Amino acid sequence: MTRRLSSLLAAALLTCGLGLSSPADAQSRPMTPPGSVSQAAPVRAKVDVEVRVVYATSAHSRVDSRLSGLTRYLSHLRFTGYELLDTQKAQVALGGKASFTVEGGRKVTVTLLGRDESRARVRVQVSGSNDKQLLDTTMSVNRDGTVIVAGPKHQDGILVLPLTARY
Repeated sequence: MTRRLSSLLAAALLTCGLGLSSPADAQSRPMTPPGSVSQAAPVRAKVDVEVRVVYATSAHSRVDSRLSGLTRYLSHLRFTGYELLDTQKAQVALGGKASFTVEGGRKVTVTLLGRDESRARVRVQVSGSNDKQLLDTTMSVNRDGTVIVAGPKHQDGILVLPLTARY
């Protein structure tokens, strides 16, 4: 495995838990007895996918105010400055996919493999401007949660790709 791919995969796996509930949240929600109907909102047939493109650098220490909800997660990366470059959204049906073009001619493709009341399972593929595969992984995103895929080099830093699944 190449060093770049190892870094991408490690960053993706390290941050997979962003959408997880805290133990306090789990305790505050009543358990649904087996065989009964859940009080949760119904699961929609489609999932709204949002991909943000964040430039992470150590050339400065400014953090874009539009990233305030992600700063506690970004602080785990080795960079000091973060700038939101783009936000793209798409609606994806079960088995469907959405592709997003991001900085440097890279492409992010998100395929909805499955979903239930609590999480969506997605395949995330990142390819370079030459269509070379940089990342191909499957992960779970909690309902209305976010995971971060980080790693493609950009200028003097990297691109960080927070991916949110809402339904």
